[in-house]
Formats: sequence, structure tokens, C-alpha cells
Amino acid sequence: MGVGAAPTGTGVPYTKWYNVHERYSLSDFKQEGVILGLILIIVVIHLYGTRANRQRAKKWIGAHAPVLQKEFALVGFGGRVSPSLDDVESEGLAKSMASDSLELPVDLLKEKSPQEFATYATGRQNIAFLDINLNLYKRYSPFTMIFEHALGLFFESMPAPVEGMEAILYPFDGREALTVPGQAPGAHELRKDTKSGYDGFVWAIVNKETMKGLRDDRYDVSITTTKDSPKLPNWVTVMSESAEITDFLLTPELVKAIEDAGELLNHLIITDQPIDQPQK
Repeated sequence: MGVGAAPTGTGVPYTKWYNVHERYSLSDFKQEGVILGLILIIVVIHLYGTRANRQRAKKWIGAHAPVLQKEFALVGFGGRVSPSLDDVESEGLAKSMASDSLELPVDLLKEKSPQEFATYATGRQNIAFLDINLNLYKRYSPFTMIFEHALGLFFESMPAPVEGMEAILYPFDGREALTVPGQAPGAHELRKDTKSGYDGFVWAIVNKETMKGLRDDRYDVSITTTKDSPKLPNWVTVMSESAEITDFLLTPELVKAIEDAGELLNHLIITDQPIDQPQK
């Protein structure tokens, strides 16, 4: 056979174009197909979980924005004067919340991450501002959720994640150099020359299931004494520095609100102390 003879076997003539479809079949790409399939599943789960969290956050702000608008002059991050409660209920907000769109009302609610949302309110007598954070499950990452819940079953120091709303309200009387921490959002609005005129104390209503963890996590609550109150349901207790404070603060309206909230309530804390224990 000569040096320039064509190879035998397939019978397909050679051309200058590289005919991939003649050299490979779909069965040669099984590994790539599996990888692409897994990527597609991950993307779909992420989009579904993010969508579910946005729906829950939007439902929450839709239920509570009218109440916040009634109690505060400014709610959200729009930097403009909020409409009246009647305007909110009859016009834009109620209709926006009732729509099927996943678009969050950005003036009212900010998406900090796929599982964390925040809002802000100010403009009320004796109140500097109110910070609200919604913490939801990581529905966009079910494997992470399963892993974190599994760790919570075996390690007490790593509790399983829970969904919840945390609201922190700062009092304001024009003298809050030590009332509001300097790193808190909106702290620049406060006067720094004098100390708050409020009498300091620590008082809390705590769900008994979370009481031990709360004492470990918060210095301010750890300095109180615990005592049940006949006015309250048996699943909550009062943590206070003084019985007189409890008699003054435990109003019928507050008792009813606690009963309505049920065991979804983790704690309500009024404090003049930092969360972490001071070094001196």
C-alpha cells in the first residue's frame, strides 16, 4: 500500500471540515448530560425557594403595613411622607399587596438576602425609629436547611434555624447618648451631647421554651429574676429586676396581645443594657 493511500474502515470520505456529528453520538456525552441536569435542578430549586420567600415577605408586609402606617409618620425607605391609613387601604398598597406579582414594594420592604427582609419606621412621639427584620428559611437551598436542622438535633450550641420577625424599637427624648448604640441605623439622627432621661431597667416576657437560650445569648436578660404571673398564660414567664415594673407594664392590652400571639411569641424585652456583657 502506498504512503498516500486513504485509511479504510468507515468508508466516510475525509473533508477539511471537522464533522463532530460523524465522530460522536449522544451516548458519548452522558457525563455532561448528568452535570447539566443537576445544574438545572439546582437553578429551579433556587428560583422556587426565592419566589416562596418573597411571597411570604410580601404577605407579611401587606398584613402589617396598614398598622405601621397608622402608628408612624414614615414607613419604609422611600424618604417621603406616607399616605394616610385610608389612602393605604383604599388605593395603592392594598391593591399592590393583593396582586399576584412577586415584585416587592421596595419603598416598604428591602430584600437584604433571599431569606432576609427588612423595613423601617420613624415619626412617632418618644420614638426614634423602629427596625424590623424578617428571617425566613433557606428554601432556595434545601440541602443547607436539612444540614442545619440535623446539626440542631445533635448540638445544643447550634440550634436549628427558625422563621421569625425581630422588631427593635428605640425610645427618643432628645437625650439618648447611651440609649441608642452608635452603630445602629439612624443613630446619626440623635443628639450626642447628653444622656437619655429615661429611668433604666430590664423587663421581659419570655416563652419558657426559649428562656434558657435567651439567658445564654443576652447579658441584659441574665441579670433579671424569673417569676410567673397569674395574668399570663402558663407558657410564658416574666423576667424582671423589680415586681413594681411588672405591675406597671403588664396591662390588660398587653396580656391580650400575648394571648393572641400564642406560642409564636419568643420574647418581648425592654432594656437599657447591651446584649453582650460589658468588659468593664
